[in-house]
Amino acid sequence: MQEAKMTYKRQMFVWGLAMVLLLMYCSVKAPEVSVTGEKTALENQVIGTYQQIEEDVWTLTSVRSVGNNTAPQPKMSENKKKVLEAVQGRKFNKDDVEEFLKAGIVGENNRGFLEIIHPEKIGKDETLKNRVEKIVQSENEYRKIIMERIIVLNENAAQAGEENVGHIFAKMNKDNAAPGSWIQLDSGEWVQKQKQSEKK
Repeated sequence: MQEAKMTYKRQMFVWGLAMVLLLMYCSVKAPEVSVTGEKTALENQVIGTYQQIEEDVWTLTSVRSVGNNTAPQPKMSENKKKVLEAVQGRKFNKDDVEEFLKAGIVGENNRGFLEIIHPEKIGKDETLKNRVEKIVQSENEYRKIIMERIIVLNENAAQAGEENVGHIFAKMNKDNAAPGSWIQLDSGEWVQKQKQSEKK
């Protein structure tokens, strides 16, 4: 019986020693992690404020559409009305904007606005030309109204200034643009957005 205990202890010792040696000689290398697309605190605040504006608009329109039409509607400031119209207008323009981006007629500039960059792709089609110009103008007006509202609502955005907020908006628009869309780099150069797999 005593010999069995000694054999068991030896086996445990040998196994323990083998595990220690194995752990010492096997090195575990952590995988390399590349962190890209980190957002600054200001970017997070601007994007958060933008999302809050969209949520407020959605809530307001939901309440108005579900509520009793005979009940008096709450008063809304002119600025809120403009922002409501801007957010809804952007949703209305979305299909046209995506179509023009895909066709390469317009691009997302580095100031947060749409820009007609390849007017030659319109050709001599006056109807299309007028439609593109109208959509780009209205989309840019809506974006400006929303940026101005973000500056009013967010103290840090106000301190950063309209130009910095525009750059953050530009980054957000570029991130949301489909691959193949034309985007303007900070240097001013226009390039086509690559697919995620092509960026490596």
